[in-house]
Amino acid sequence: MLFNQRKIKRALFPVLLTYFLDNFGLAIIYPIFTPLLIKSEHSILSYATPYFERNILLGLLIASFPLAQFFGAPIIGQFSDRFGRKRAFYITILGTALGYTLTAVCIMTHSLTGLFISRFCTGLFAGNLTLCLAAIADLSPDDTSRTRNFSLISAIGGMSFIIAIMFGGIFSDPNISSHFNPSFPFWITAILSYINLVCMIVLFHETHKTPRHPGLNPLKGIHNLIQGVQSRELRVIYTVNFLFMLAWVASMQFLPAYLLEHFKFKLGDITLCLMGVGAIWSLSNLIINRRLAKNLYPGQLLLGSLLLLSLSLLFTMMTHGSTTFLIFFFPAVCFASLCWTNGLATISLKAPSAIQGSILGINQSMTSIAAMLSPILGGILTAINQHGVYVFGGISALAAFCILLSYRAYEHHSYRD
Repeated sequence: MLFNQRKIKRALFPVLLTYFLDNFGLAIIYPIFTPLLIKSEHSILSYATPYFERNILLGLLIASFPLAQFFGAPIIGQFSDRFGRKRAFYITILGTALGYTLTAVCIMTHSLTGLFISRFCTGLFAGNLTLCLAAIADLSPDDTSRTRNFSLISAIGGMSFIIAIMFGGIFSDPNISSHFNPSFPFWITAILSYINLVCMIVLFHETHKTPRHPGLNPLKGIHNLIQGVQSRELRVIYTVNFLFMLAWVASMQFLPAYLLEHFKFKLGDITLCLMGVGAIWSLSNLIINRRLAKNLYPGQLLLGSLLLLSLSLLFTMMTHGSTTFLIFFFPAVCFASLCWTNGLATISLKAPSAIQGSILGINQSMTSIAAMLSPILGGILTAINQHGVYVFGGISALAAFCILLSYRAYEHHSYRD
């Protein structure tokens, strides 16, 4: 299907809005869930609940979202390949909107069980990342435009992170206004999601040509998955992206605790630091990656960014003050954003157009596993050594670099032979 520039921009808007709200809904939990479970005066748990148990429940609550993503993303990706992106968007947006609504209700009714169910349901339908990337791939006819559009969506993710942190922190605080409470941000997010659904219905045009007689054929889905993992190159990129996510999710999740415990940061300073992370992530993709993409392929950018990310994270363990730590950590954010964008672009460019959704869904499942493992590994490593999580992150990124470099050397040698 051919799209002129006007139709492409028209179709891109609801896709970008969907991605913005997905990241917004994911990031908004950070300033809300921690006090909701950890602080006795705000907690939905019994006052007598031990601190250790509160942390375990918080970790499980956060992990329930990526756990559901692991199961949901490949199914949604396959569905979009069979029935089209638009129908799949309808299901995922409505599902996440209902999930946010249920989360708000459970917070108001102090139901911890319901909160777990709501987060799992929201994660189950949070395959929008796969759909957004597949739709952008459909609308990007060449390598350069695809990388630029992936940079744009990554930048939007960074901006949504900043806004979500501010939004969640302000509108969940009853000290600012009597109308504000921990459920209020989720009500607003749910309303925005319903508006997003309307935008998708009105503005988005189908970008993927579906079979004449689509049907839910489990064997066909298995065939698509096998076709994807049979590619040696895709397997390598899947592994590289998994190791990158394992390194970066752990580094980011334990950043607030690291700043609090090691450098005695106040909560306001931590919030400003997190906003800085989001700003650097966005600007790195809007400015640096879009310029580099004019002269370098995504695979080349991914290789160089992994090495620089590894060095930046490893150098943080040699710091003794917060200033020197951030001097190394903020560049790591830049390199991580380039890794994320170019890792996805590389997978998308190598995947057959007929199964873009399925291939990207596999990648999202693997990164969901990384998101589940990171809190566990990070907690163990932090208990062993205060710098452990960043040593682990640097080593994981270095391992990803070595795997990709070895494959590129093998590929070059095979080509010469």
